[in-house]
Amino acid sequence: MSTAEHRHRRNIALLWAGQFTNTAGLMMLVPIMPFYIEGMGVTGTAQVQTWAGVAIAAPALALTAATPLWGRLGDRIGRHWMVVRALAGLALSMVVMALAANPVVLVAGRLLQGSLGGVVEAAQAFAGSAAPGGKRGAALGKSFSATAAGSLIGPLAGGFLVGAGGLSGLMLAVGAIAGLLAVACAAGLREPRSAEPAVRGTGHASRGGFRRLPGALPLAVAAVAAYFGVYGLIPVFAEHVQRSYPADGAGMWVGVFQSLTWGATLLGSFWWGRHNDLAQRPVRALTIASGVCAVSIAAQALPLGAVGLALLRLVQGAAFAGLAQSLFFHVSRHAPADRRSGLIGTANSFLLAGQSAGPLLAGPMAAVFPPALSIVLMGSAGALAFACCLPVARAERARGTDAASTLPVKRRMSDELDLPAERTIPIAVGGNSGGSRLER
Repeated sequence: MSTAEHRHRRNIALLWAGQFTNTAGLMMLVPIMPFYIEGMGVTGTAQVQTWAGVAIAAPALALTAATPLWGRLGDRIGRHWMVVRALAGLALSMVVMALAANPVVLVAGRLLQGSLGGVVEAAQAFAGSAAPGGKRGAALGKSFSATAAGSLIGPLAGGFLVGAGGLSGLMLAVGAIAGLLAVACAAGLREPRSAEPAVRGTGHASRGGFRRLPGALPLAVAAVAAYFGVYGLIPVFAEHVQRSYPADGAGMWVGVFQSLTWGATLLGSFWWGRHNDLAQRPVRALTIASGVCAVSIAAQALPLGAVGLALLRLVQGAAFAGLAQSLFFHVSRHAPADRRSGLIGTANSFLLAGQSAGPLLAGPMAAVFPPALSIVLMGSAGALAFACCLPVARAERARGTDAASTLPVKRRMSDELDLPAERTIPIAVGGNSGGSRLER
């Protein structure tokens, strides 16, 4: 194994561990946040739900503002230091949340987790920037699979320990692991040395910010809309299940369906990464993923049995895996190399805006509309994302592969042309072995 390949694999392993730890620590509180708030002495359904909603949304709100700033700093001082910073911030926030005795301190810890953390965003920016060009999609896919795995394991661990009173200890353990990973990433993460930083980007992207990227505005709207629909479905879906299943088993079914979704996301992450590397058309992938999400979400409003609903959740999870990584792949292909991390951070801020707005607006929406109609509206948000992506995908097809994607092809063509010259056969002229020679 070459030194570059060994370094790439080590980078992916460290990034995967950091993202998994971050997401598991973030998600372990989400499903059981009302119970955790009640354990702090808060009484009354309205107060508990209010504090729970604020605590759930706090990290995403902070990340929306902080991610582009951290991304631009990473372009200046090194993207691996942003991963280290994020893990250290995660360790500090987990300690604050574990020691919180009231919801105010808990929300402060969650805000700290978003503003100083952002391990997933830093790791995605690093993976999209440091991976070899031909493996960038696979690197982003593997990186996103860690988010899916953490989203699957975190809630299970939190739900198991909240009743046993061991959740604070688990948060301290996650903080300790994050601290150790910060040290490991500081020592082990290495950005490859290449001529790529000298490349100033393609087209208008080299002369401006995110708005100069191809299809920037419609893709920004698509990012907000897609994540609005997916994350806005979470509270609406729980109420829908409660009306369809016995009250004593509704919670179990919500957990089962959620686990199926994230399990499909985990497996789908690898497929989308390989697909993007082969096709080199990430906007088309984003369009397909948005459309499938829209249909699978809206169809969950139908009076389906457990098997039908489970199949739709599997489809939704597999399609969801292609959203963020395809958007980041598109940005990484067109952004200037010396500004790639900051622009990926900006793209991620649109996803986070939808992730924050969806759950916050789902509550008032559920109070006005029945759950089935609310689910259809969440699916409509995915349809809006599909509509925004479609013309950009068509332009991508018309534009063809850009310079970055054609470089490996040109290199292979050059190698093939040079191949006969490498296998030269000396031919004696005039039948004399000591005479002049020609090479063919």
